[in-house]
Amino acid sequence: MENKHNELLGYLVYDAQRSISRSLEVTLKPYDITPGQWNLINQLDRTGGLSQKELAQITKKEQATITRYLDTLERKDLVVRTRHKTDRRSHVVNITDKARELIETVTPLTVDTANRLIEGIGQADINQFVATLDALKQNAQAISGD
Repeated sequence: MENKHNELLGYLVYDAQRSISRSLEVTLKPYDITPGQWNLINQLDRTGGLSQKELAQITKKEQATITRYLDTLERKDLVVRTRHKTDRRSHVVNITDKARELIETVTPLTVDTANRLIEGIGQADINQFVATLDALKQNAQAISGD
C-alpha cells in the first residue's frame, strides 16, 4: 500500500494551520510576543481574571505550558498573578495596563493578517470551509471521546 500521508486531510489541515500560525508569528514578532502568549492575553482580556487551570481548559493547553507562558508574560509585565481569595493553592491571573496597550496596538495588525489570509476567497467558500472544519472537529471528537 502506498503511503499517501501528505495527501490525507488531517495532514493538510495541520500543514495549513502551521502556515497560518507562522503568519501570526511574523505579525507579532516586532512586539516580542508569541501566538500562544497573545492568545492568553486575549482570553484574559475577554474574560477577566482566571485561574491557570481555567486558562488551560479554555486554550486547550497543558497546565505546564500555561505556567511557562505566564512566567514569560509576568517578566514582560503583561500579566499579574494574585492568590485566589478562597483557594490558597490557586492564583488568579489578570492582564496589566501594559497588556491592554499592547492589545490596542496589535489587534488591528492581527485583524489585517486575518483579512490577508482570506484574500481572494469568496464568503460562500469561507462559510463552507468553517462548516466543514466544524464537522471534522465533531467527527474527531467522537473518535477520541473528547
